[in-house]
Amino acid sequence: MVQKKSIVELVAVVVEFCSTLESTDKLTKKEFIERMQKLLALLYMKTAVLATNSEADDFCEHFVTEKDWEMIRAAVERKLGDHDHYIHITEPDSFTSGDSVQICLSECFADIYQDARNFAEQCKDTSDEGLEAAAAEFFMNFKLYWGTRALALMSEFHNLLYASDTTIDKEED
Repeated sequence: MVQKKSIVELVAVVVEFCSTLESTDKLTKKEFIERMQKLLALLYMKTAVLATNSEADDFCEHFVTEKDWEMIRAAVERKLGDHDHYIHITEPDSFTSGDSVQICLSECFADIYQDARNFAEQCKDTSDEGLEAAAAEFFMNFKLYWGTRALALMSEFHNLLYASDTTIDKEED
């Protein structure tokens, strides 16, 4: 069983991550990039240390709608502007074949948001078994799907923040 303390710590990061994405329009571009770079690193680390032996069951309820997903994607697209470009990601299922998917940064955020918000909602008012099931599903999705997206976003944001020729410091929004 996953330690309840680990889940509580993860939920705190997940809630902050989702809250930041939901208020993207209130941040400058630089503030958004700086905050998300840190939150993505925390989210990745806190999820990676989950010691779950459980298999994800298919009974976990999902709360994020297509409209919610699109709202997050569009807000991030507006915030990043020209920096919302396509990247190639190799997912674990296609690692040995070398195949990759092409996806824009805003879609990566919306994909991670979907799993993160669902996890946060599943952890509200639930039993230990419900927490375990939610953690197992979140960890499975991390391993197979959104973990590589988080790493790709962190790499992109690292370069935007620290490359010598970056224009992010000079942008107002």
